[in-house]
Amino acid sequence: MSTVLSGCAICYGGGVLADCVITDPPYLINYQTRHRQNRQDKFCKPIANDNNPQLIIDLIPLLYDVMKDNTPLYMFCNADKVDFFKQQIETRFTIKNIIVWDKGNHTAGDLGAQYGKRYEFIIYANKGRAPFNPDVPRYDDVWAFPRVTGNEQIHQNQKPIPLLQRIVKQHTKPHDIILDPFMGSCSTAVAAHKLQRDFIGFEIDKDEYDAGVKRLNAERAQVSLFDIFNL
Repeated sequence: MSTVLSGCAICYGGGVLADCVITDPPYLINYQTRHRQNRQDKFCKPIANDNNPQLIIDLIPLLYDVMKDNTPLYMFCNADKVDFFKQQIETRFTIKNIIVWDKGNHTAGDLGAQYGKRYEFIIYANKGRAPFNPDVPRYDDVWAFPRVTGNEQIHQNQKPIPLLQRIVKQHTKPHDIILDPFMGSCSTAVAAHKLQRDFIGFEIDKDEYDAGVKRLNAERAQVSLFDIFNL
Protein backbone atom coordinates (compact mmCIF):
# COMPACT_ATOMS: atom_id res chain seq x y z
CA MET A 1 0.00 0.00 0.00
CA SER A 2 1.30 3.44 -0.89
CA THR A 3 -0.86 6.55 -0.78
CA VAL A 4 0.12 10.17 -1.33
CA LEU A 5 -2.81 12.55 -1.13
CA SER A 6 -3.15 16.22 -2.02
CA GLY A 7 -4.95 17.43 1.07
CA CYS A 8 -4.52 18.50 4.65
CA ALA A 9 -6.94 16.36 6.66
CA ILE A 10 -6.23 13.12 8.48
CA CYS A 11 -9.23 10.81 8.53
CA TYR A 12 -9.88 7.76 10.67
CA GLY A 13 -12.74 5.36 10.24
CA GLY A 14 -11.59 2.41 12.29
CA GLY A 15 -9.47 1.09 9.44
CA VAL A 16 -5.74 1.29 8.78
CA LEU A 17 -3.55 2.51 11.65
CA ALA A 18 0.04 3.75 11.39
CA ASP A 19 3.04 1.87 12.79
CA CYS A 20 5.17 5.04 12.82
CA VAL A 21 4.68 8.77 12.24
CA ILE A 22 7.52 10.88 10.85
CA THR A 23 6.61 14.44 10.03
CA ASP A 24 8.00 17.90 9.42
CA PRO A 25 5.18 20.40 10.03
CA PRO A 26 5.39 24.19 9.64
CA TYR A 27 7.71 25.48 12.37
CA LEU A 28 5.41 28.43 13.26
CA ILE A 29 8.17 30.95 12.62
CA ASN A 30 6.61 32.58 9.53
CA TYR A 31 9.72 31.56 7.62
CA GLN A 32 10.51 33.16 4.29
CA THR A 33 14.03 33.26 2.93
CA ARG A 34 15.39 36.68 2.03
CA HIS A 35 18.79 35.50 0.88
CA ARG A 36 18.04 34.49 -2.73
CA GLN A 37 18.69 36.98 -5.51
CA ASN A 38 15.71 35.79 -7.54
CA ARG A 39 12.73 37.01 -5.53
CA GLN A 40 10.43 34.87 -7.70
CA ASP A 41 12.23 31.70 -6.63
CA LYS A 42 9.79 29.13 -5.22
CA PHE A 43 11.81 29.02 -1.99
CA CYS A 44 10.98 32.69 -1.40
CA LYS A 45 7.26 32.11 -0.99
CA PRO A 46 5.83 31.83 2.53
CA ILE A 47 5.11 28.35 3.89
CA ALA A 48 1.40 27.70 4.34
CA ASN A 49 0.22 27.71 7.98
CA ASP A 50 3.65 28.75 9.27
CA ASN A 51 1.88 31.31 11.48
CA ASN A 52 -0.94 29.02 12.63
CA PRO A 53 -0.32 27.30 15.99
CA GLN A 54 -3.88 25.93 15.97
CA LEU A 55 -2.74 23.57 13.23
CA ILE A 56 -0.43 21.77 15.68
CA ILE A 57 -2.96 21.92 18.52
CA ASP A 58 -5.51 20.16 16.30
CA LEU A 59 -2.97 17.77 14.78
CA ILE A 60 -1.69 16.02 17.92
CA PRO A 61 -4.93 14.26 18.98
CA LEU A 62 -5.58 13.26 15.35
CA LEU A 63 -2.16 11.64 15.12
CA TYR A 64 -2.74 9.81 18.40
CA ASP A 65 -6.03 8.41 17.11
CA VAL A 66 -4.58 7.03 13.86
CA MET A 67 -1.53 5.36 15.45
CA LYS A 68 -1.34 1.81 16.77
CA ASP A 69 -0.52 1.30 20.43
CA ASN A 70 3.18 1.26 21.33
CA THR A 71 4.33 3.19 18.26
CA PRO A 72 6.69 6.15 17.74
CA LEU A 73 6.17 9.75 16.67
CA TYR A 74 9.06 11.79 15.27
CA MET A 75 8.35 15.47 14.71
CA PHE A 76 10.88 18.02 13.44
CA CYS A 77 10.77 21.49 14.95
CA ASN A 78 12.79 24.66 15.32
CA ALA A 79 14.59 25.67 18.53
CA ASP A 80 12.54 28.88 18.67
CA LYS A 81 9.25 26.98 19.10
CA VAL A 82 10.36 23.72 20.71
CA ASP A 83 8.61 24.55 24.01
CA PHE A 84 5.27 24.93 22.24
CA PHE A 85 5.67 21.71 20.23
CA LYS A 86 6.78 19.83 23.33
CA GLN A 87 3.79 21.11 25.32
CA GLN A 88 1.33 20.01 22.64
CA ILE A 89 2.87 16.59 22.09
CA GLU A 90 2.85 15.91 25.84
CA THR A 91 -0.94 16.25 25.92
CA ARG A 92 -1.16 12.76 24.36
CA PHE A 93 2.31 11.23 24.04
CA THR A 94 5.31 10.47 26.22
CA ILE A 95 8.40 12.33 25.03
CA LYS A 96 11.47 10.07 25.12
CA ASN A 97 14.13 12.33 23.58
CA ILE A 98 14.64 15.66 21.93
CA ILE A 99 17.15 14.72 19.25
CA VAL A 100 19.59 17.35 17.99
CA TRP A 101 20.04 17.16 14.23
CA ASP A 102 23.45 18.64 13.34
CA LYS A 103 23.03 19.78 9.72
CA GLY A 104 26.73 20.29 9.07
CA ASN A 105 26.48 23.99 8.18
CA HIS A 106 24.53 26.95 9.41
CA THR A 107 21.76 29.15 8.11
CA ALA A 108 22.19 32.85 7.45
CA GLY A 109 19.77 34.58 9.84
CA ASP A 110 20.70 37.99 11.21
CA LEU A 111 24.30 38.17 10.01
CA GLY A 112 25.18 41.12 12.23
CA ALA A 113 23.64 40.10 15.54
CA GLN A 114 22.96 36.37 15.63
CA TYR A 115 25.02 33.20 15.63
CA GLY A 116 24.49 30.90 12.68
CA LYS A 117 21.95 28.15 13.41
CA ARG A 118 23.52 24.77 12.72
CA TYR A 119 20.93 22.41 14.20
CA GLU A 120 17.25 21.55 14.40
CA PHE A 121 15.33 19.43 16.89
CA ILE A 122 13.45 16.19 16.35
CA ILE A 123 10.99 15.40 19.12
CA TYR A 124 10.80 11.63 19.58
CA ALA A 125 7.69 10.53 21.47
CA ASN A 126 5.80 7.30 22.11
CA LYS A 127 2.16 6.28 22.16
CA GLY A 128 2.62 3.75 24.93
CA ARG A 129 6.15 2.38 24.63
CA ALA A 130 7.76 1.89 21.21
CA PRO A 131 10.78 -0.42 21.54
CA PHE A 132 13.69 -0.24 19.13
CA ASN A 133 14.38 -3.07 16.69
CA PRO A 134 16.88 -5.33 18.47
CA ASP A 135 19.07 -5.66 15.37
CA VAL A 136 19.52 -1.88 14.98
CA PRO A 137 22.14 0.07 17.00
CA ARG A 138 21.02 2.28 19.87
CA TYR A 139 22.21 5.76 18.92
CA ASP A 140 22.76 8.79 21.09
CA ASP A 141 20.60 11.89 20.75
CA VAL A 142 22.89 13.98 18.51
CA TRP A 143 22.64 13.02 14.83
CA ALA A 144 24.95 14.38 12.15
CA PHE A 145 23.46 14.33 8.64
CA PRO A 146 24.26 17.00 6.03
CA ARG A 147 21.29 19.14 5.03
CA VAL A 148 19.98 18.82 1.48
CA THR A 149 21.28 21.51 -0.87
CA GLY A 150 21.87 22.23 -4.55
CA ASN A 151 20.21 20.24 -7.32
CA GLU A 152 18.88 17.65 -4.88
CA GLN A 153 16.74 20.22 -3.12
CA ILE A 154 13.13 20.49 -4.31
CA HIS A 155 11.72 21.81 -1.01
CA GLN A 156 13.27 24.59 1.07
CA ASN A 157 13.16 22.48 4.24
CA GLN A 158 13.80 19.08 2.67
CA LYS A 159 15.10 16.41 5.05
CA PRO A 160 17.91 13.98 4.12
CA ILE A 161 16.85 10.46 3.18
CA PRO A 162 19.55 8.73 5.32
CA LEU A 163 18.26 10.48 8.44
CA LEU A 164 14.69 9.38 7.71
CA GLN A 165 15.85 5.85 6.96
CA ARG A 166 17.51 5.69 10.38
CA ILE A 167 14.15 6.39 11.99
CA VAL A 168 12.29 3.90 9.79
CA LYS A 169 14.78 1.12 10.52
CA GLN A 170 14.80 1.88 14.25
CA HIS A 171 11.17 0.90 14.80
CA THR A 172 9.59 -0.80 11.79
CA LYS A 173 9.74 -3.88 9.59
CA PRO A 174 8.90 -4.35 5.88
CA HIS A 175 5.30 -3.48 5.00
CA ASP A 176 4.68 -1.56 8.21
CA ILE A 177 2.83 1.72 7.57
CA ILE A 178 4.63 5.06 7.85
CA LEU A 179 2.44 8.17 8.08
CA ASP A 180 3.51 11.71 7.20
CA PRO A 181 0.75 14.37 7.24
CA PHE A 182 3.13 17.02 5.80
CA MET A 183 4.75 15.20 2.87
CA GLY A 184 6.42 18.17 1.18
CA SER A 185 8.93 16.72 -1.27
CA CYS A 186 7.95 13.10 -0.39
CA SER A 187 11.21 12.42 1.45
CA THR A 188 9.47 10.23 4.04
CA ALA A 189 7.75 8.28 1.25
CA VAL A 190 11.05 7.77 -0.58
CA ALA A 191 12.75 6.57 2.62
CA ALA A 192 9.86 4.17 3.27
CA HIS A 193 9.90 2.88 -0.30
CA LYS A 194 13.64 2.23 -0.21
CA LEU A 195 13.15 0.09 2.89
CA GLN A 196 10.03 -1.70 1.61
CA ARG A 197 7.69 -0.03 4.05
CA ASP A 198 4.21 1.17 3.14
CA PHE A 199 3.22 4.78 3.66
CA ILE A 200 0.39 7.27 3.74
CA GLY A 201 1.00 10.96 3.22
CA PHE A 202 -0.76 14.29 2.78
CA GLU A 203 0.34 17.57 1.20
CA ILE A 204 -1.69 20.77 0.83
CA ASP A 205 0.64 22.65 -1.56
CA LYS A 206 -0.11 21.49 -5.12
CA ASP A 207 3.32 22.47 -6.49
CA GLU A 208 5.09 20.55 -3.72
CA TYR A 209 2.68 17.65 -4.15
CA ASP A 210 3.32 17.41 -7.90
CA ALA A 211 7.11 17.66 -7.48
CA GLY A 212 7.10 15.14 -4.65
CA VAL A 213 4.99 12.58 -6.52
CA LYS A 214 7.23 12.96 -9.58
CA ARG A 215 10.25 12.29 -7.38
CA LEU A 216 8.60 9.29 -5.74
CA ASN A 217 7.52 7.82 -9.08
CA ALA A 218 11.07 8.16 -10.40
CA GLU A 219 12.32 6.28 -7.34
CA ARG A 220 9.73 3.55 -7.85
CA ALA A 221 10.72 3.18 -11.49
CA GLN A 222 14.30 2.31 -10.65
CA VAL A 223 15.02 -1.40 -10.92
CA SER A 224 17.90 -2.59 -8.77
CA LEU A 225 20.24 -5.45 -9.60
CA PHE A 226 18.68 -7.30 -6.68
CA ASP A 227 15.27 -7.02 -8.32
CA ILE A 228 16.64 -8.21 -11.67
CA PHE A 229 18.28 -11.28 -10.19
CA ASN A 230 15.10 -12.17 -8.33
CA LEU A 231 12.73 -12.01 -11.31
